[in-house]
Amino acid sequence: MSTKNIPTGRALRFMLSYMRRHFPSIVSGILLLMTVDTCQLVIPRIVKKVLDTLGEQEFSSTLVVKSALSITALAVAMTVLRFCYRLFLFLPSRKIEMKMRIDLFEHLIHLPASFFNVTKTGDIMALFINDLNAVRMATGMALIATTDALFMGTMSLVFMLTIDVKLTLVAVAPLPVIALFMIRFGGVIQSKFTAVQESFGTISSRAQEAFSGIRAVKGFVQERAEVRAFSAHCDEYVDNNIRLVKVWGILFPLVSFFGSLSIGLLFLYGGKQVIGGSLSLGSFVSFTFYIQLFLWPIMAFGWVYNLLQRGIASAKRLLGLRETAPETVIPVRHEGPAAPVKGHIVIRNLSFRFAGADRDVLRGIDLDIPAGGSLGIIGKPGAGKTTLVSLLFHLFPVERGSLFIDGIDINDLPLPYIRKSIGYVPQDSFLFSDTIENNIAFGLDERTLDESSLRRAGRTAAIDRDISLFPAGYATVIGERGITLSGGQKQRLSIARAIILKPPILILDDALSSIDAGTEREVLAAVKEELRERTSLVIAHRISTVRGCDSIIVIDHGTVSERGTHDELVAGGGFYARLHALQSLHAGRGNK
Repeated sequence: MSTKNIPTGRALRFMLSYMRRHFPSIVSGILLLMTVDTCQLVIPRIVKKVLDTLGEQEFSSTLVVKSALSITALAVAMTVLRFCYRLFLFLPSRKIEMKMRIDLFEHLIHLPASFFNVTKTGDIMALFINDLNAVRMATGMALIATTDALFMGTMSLVFMLTIDVKLTLVAVAPLPVIALFMIRFGGVIQSKFTAVQESFGTISSRAQEAFSGIRAVKGFVQERAEVRAFSAHCDEYVDNNIRLVKVWGILFPLVSFFGSLSIGLLFLYGGKQVIGGSLSLGSFVSFTFYIQLFLWPIMAFGWVYNLLQRGIASAKRLLGLRETAPETVIPVRHEGPAAPVKGHIVIRNLSFRFAGADRDVLRGIDLDIPAGGSLGIIGKPGAGKTTLVSLLFHLFPVERGSLFIDGIDINDLPLPYIRKSIGYVPQDSFLFSDTIENNIAFGLDERTLDESSLRRAGRTAAIDRDISLFPAGYATVIGERGITLSGGQKQRLSIARAIILKPPILILDDALSSIDAGTEREVLAAVKEELRERTSLVIAHRISTVRGCDSIIVIDHGTVSERGTHDELVAGGGFYARLHALQSLHAGRGNK
């Protein structure tokens, strides 16, 4: 999510692309804001008229009453119109924030798994909270203040020039210096604010990791260490904020100083004119009103500029994420077969390496798994077993001509079509903080869910009895990531989630590792019966899990080193046979 190569212009165009969708509302709000400003500009003219007629024959109490009523009416109108323009301008900024958040979430959902392997959750949450809030302020409050500054400043200057050109030039002489300071500090504010946002992301990541791993923290008595580490990140966050505040602390007093200097020059030069009779009292007082109206936008411009720079810095961070390429979808040559996937898998001389890696993870893999067949996969940790099955649902790009489903190159099949046809159960089962029912039915359309299929999936995964012991049964809400369940219960729940989809292809990636031998046999028997006509790939480290498969392969350092049935591999005397002997020995000891 680098922002170094993103120019400011692109960040502004990014924000404007969202603002265009609310153009009518924004224009209406700006017109109402300009109407309010016009009302404010009229009031000094009324004051000038009243003061200039003091002591003259045409002066009367009627004029004072009319003027007071006029000012009151303008004040009422300004109150009503100010509410309306805020509604027209603040609502779009909230809608822009909402649309950006939805677009950001949608983009994140479609990013490849490799992105989440290297990006911290806290950094992503910082984008969703702080950065989107900064963009909202830049497209809402900053827009209001900028419009106010441009219109009010310009019109105040015009009115001051109509009163006295020379006095106007003297009074506004110090103000161009403010623009120079804005230009000087703009880039500094952006960089400081980016550092603040990044340190906030670090804090979020640290907190998220500590809470997610709270059992490990408590189990290893690391509460104090976690507090110290979190405190250090908070110190860094505060330090970055202080650096930003120091820049802002220098800028704002300088802006205020030159604004006050302008007032001082007005009284010094304008007061002499009033004493000398070349400027009326009414003109001087109204000029004072106008210089105040002119100075407010100038002095507020520093605050607006700060909001805008923060918004630009956050927009660059959002753009950095938006420019992260989603999953590579190779153009589909045809829409895929209308018939459901049968599950015939063919792999021809498949080699694969991760992006940026210097060696292949898989080399020269050849497999032919008939529809409805089963393949067991055995191998040491890191041999490439999970990578192989990950390629089946196109989690990573696959070379053309190396992987086929039902005779069609996987690159010619749409991703949703492939993935809806595969039920995948990983070793590290992820469960949502929701009911057991909703966790099992996660991949189903609500209209296709029924109680009987839910219980059948639970029985097949040998989890139904456990669920029946819970007070609320299938309506029981489990904790975050299923923290209230045991490891075996999590795995069986994940198996039920995959089975209920009735996928043509089922992949069990060491999905029975946390289940005892007796339950394992029960699950395998039920799964075999349930998926008799489905293609299945079973990764395991226990021979008992794969021995019933039609064919078994051993993967060693990315290549298939052995293949055959259980009996053939045991007779072969290789790695599989040695592993079988070792596990049989342990099983024999366990039964004594």
